[in-house]
Amino acid sequence: MSHELCLEAVRLGLVKFGRFRLSSGLESSYYVNFRESLLIPRYVKNLARELGARIIEEGVDALVGVAVAGALIASYIGALYDLPVTFVRSEPKNHGLGREVEGDVGGMEVAIVDDVLTTGGTIGRAYESLVRAGARPKLAAVIFDRQQGGGRVVRGLGLKLVSLCRIADVAREALRRGLITEEQFSLIMSQVTED
Repeated sequence: MSHELCLEAVRLGLVKFGRFRLSSGLESSYYVNFRESLLIPRYVKNLARELGARIIEEGVDALVGVAVAGALIASYIGALYDLPVTFVRSEPKNHGLGREVEGDVGGMEVAIVDDVLTTGGTIGRAYESLVRAGARPKLAAVIFDRQQGGGRVVRGLGLKLVSLCRIADVAREALRRGLITEEQFSLIMSQVTED
């Protein structure tokens, strides 16, 4: 984990503490919003550089971002590492070509890119869309792993999981540096369900 980039997310307010309902339907004591990182080009460029370096090590033909945040982050990575980039929609378009996956990814080994991994549902849907499109998904690359079951789903699909930040690591270091309270730390750790 790149501690400094992950802790900077806390300092920048990209990780917020309180009571939140997630897109998965789960309730959480913290919220991660890397879409806002796109308003801080210096920071998102550093995220893209770090995550991209880990993706490059795995040797893929293209990046497929999950709409919306994953697609934007994949674009940064693709530009930095000269990799083709496309994206997968949450549902097929109801006009034009009616695609779920933009572009022809048939036969390509691809990395699925998203900002946050919680239960793995979004990655699972992207995986299925890519397989239908003839791609060969190889890995899922995320900035932030909430460690709430998504890793098991990703590995169950036969994908390698690459992540920059894991909440347990971030919480421990944030507590050590006084960025969160003991109570916030305990609440966060109570939601971690996997290593």
